[in-house]
Amino acid sequence: MSVHQPVPQISAPHVGATPDDADLPEVAVIVPVYKGAAMLGELVRRLRETLRGIDARYQIVLVDDRSPDDSWAGILAESAADPGVLGVRLSRNFGQHAAISAGMAHARARWYVVMDCDLQDPPEAIADLYRHAIETGADVVIAERETSGLGAGRNLGSSLFNTALRWSSGLEVSSKFGNFRIFSDKVAAAFRAYPEQLRLFPAIMTQLGFETRRLRLPRNERAEGKSSYNLFKLAKLGLETIIAYSEKPLWLMTGVGVAVCIASVLFGLTITVNALVNGISVPGYASLASLISFLGGLQVFLISLVGLYVGRALAEAKRRPVFIVDTLAAAGASDTPPRPKDTP
Repeated sequence: MSVHQPVPQISAPHVGATPDDADLPEVAVIVPVYKGAAMLGELVRRLRETLRGIDARYQIVLVDDRSPDDSWAGILAESAADPGVLGVRLSRNFGQHAAISAGMAHARARWYVVMDCDLQDPPEAIADLYRHAIETGADVVIAERETSGLGAGRNLGSSLFNTALRWSSGLEVSSKFGNFRIFSDKVAAAFRAYPEQLRLFPAIMTQLGFETRRLRLPRNERAEGKSSYNLFKLAKLGLETIIAYSEKPLWLMTGVGVAVCIASVLFGLTITVNALVNGISVPGYASLASLISFLGGLQVFLISLVGLYVGRALAEAKRRPVFIVDTLAAAGASDTPPRPKDTP
């Protein structure tokens, strides 16, 4: 096995397959790994058995998002034992969706599968997704969950997150499907070319388009540990995603501003008419203070919302790396792996 220290890449480099690559694996599976050491051995074993049933050529890309447990040691062991397994270790914790982008940058195949490492989505279902894609001619087949496999709190958080994102952006997202899906190489190439710094895999895949089908599949309860997404993280991710993928809050803010202006004009006309008809009376200080406080708070809120959009635009303009790879591990790899070409 060879372990490499690659040159950090800005954004997700484009290393997609070309039609002339006759020796490409049929399927590559990208798995972001975080606190998955206990499940890693079983995951790779079941993936290997499933993928060998599809084609002898396969690739399993395990991306260690700087997991605090012994996940990287397990990835090293799996990559040393199987030339079809590639280990990718990031320089720090960039998040699940950046880890998926890192895996996509280093995977090469005719078909790609993205799945989590917690075994809630059974690896054996990859064969069903692949078969459905071939039979229907679809470019993307999404695994639709028969059950969520989540607790009540996480179900509530996911439902609120998806509802807000669907309303604000028009993206077709749902708690019934997550990352688990299969897609063709041309979809993978389009994904790699996507320039956004904020990576949300399902949202980007929805925006790409292509012929898409769904396949209902069972989902298991989480065998080990618990999800790293709590309600606070889901709310933060939801707000960031809405800011990144939707202008509807800005239009809503414009509507609120127009409504306040109209209400102010009507209120002013009411006071004027009342003064002309009934004479000038001493206004109530309580109502005046309440109105000023309300308008002041509304202004701060609207300015803060604009600030979030400005901050997101600044983050995109900086073009900082989506991920940085610290180490690559693969059995039988050369000592100087080819450097992939950066995306524009």
